[in-house]
Amino acid sequence: MRPAVKETIPHFPLWRKYRENHDSVTQENLIKQYGHLVEQMASRLSLTIPKNIIPKEDLIGLGYIGLIEAIQKFDYKKGYQFETFGLWRIKGAMIDGIRKMDWVPRGLREKAKKLNTAFRQLEQTLMRSPSEEELSQYLDMSLEEVDQALSTLSFSTLLSLNEPINANEEDGKKQSRLDQISDNNSISQVQQLQMEEFRKLISNGIDIMPEKERLVISLLYYEGLTQVEIAEVLNLTKGRISQIHSQAILRLRRSFEAQGFSLDSFM
Repeated sequence: MRPAVKETIPHFPLWRKYRENHDSVTQENLIKQYGHLVEQMASRLSLTIPKNIIPKEDLIGLGYIGLIEAIQKFDYKKGYQFETFGLWRIKGAMIDGIRKMDWVPRGLREKAKKLNTAFRQLEQTLMRSPSEEELSQYLDMSLEEVDQALSTLSFSTLLSLNEPINANEEDGKKQSRLDQISDNNSISQVQQLQMEEFRKLISNGIDIMPEKERLVISLLYYEGLTQVEIAEVLNLTKGRISQIHSQAILRLRRSFEAQGFSLDSFM
């Protein structure tokens, strides 16, 4: 006989009432209790989204859609904490909303492709990472256009990394490819082999980065610092950290391609 669920999760009476009645009043109360998760995820994502793509207020709107879906699907009887499942759903709703937008104008998309090619060619010629000024001269683009193209490549890569890889898993177990980089949970043999290859490619890509790029990636994704906090640590502007981050993501993409892979092949 299955043991009774212990009242160990926050707002247990609300969850029990909602599961029994599914009434709108209780759902609204749960939304109020967990609304801070939407603000938390919107603040986190807005730090990595290029400016002018989507304002934080719109991210919050998308996030509440995810929160409502999470509340409707969450089963407190399984013993998981809602925060983990809720944040995953909120983040997914925001990412899905951005994907559905025509957020990259065709002209900018073409510039991003040219930039990707130019970065590789200049890197081979110069035997080092080209600066934005060198990319600007090579492509006859303004520095602002180069920065926009870099941001586009960076963010499209992040969207790929945030693609869910186990959408059919139980509540509380869903993760993105980025979440799985350092995760040791039990997964299928095929997924395990795939993740081992993915980790190796990620590790190799980070290892060949210049010191500042490697440091920014490590502080951002492994230490969990924000770009503002990294700027303070490195005594640089947030804008400069954003540029270094975009260059690092572009280099990571190039590292995958150089070994005959694309990020999409792991999605």
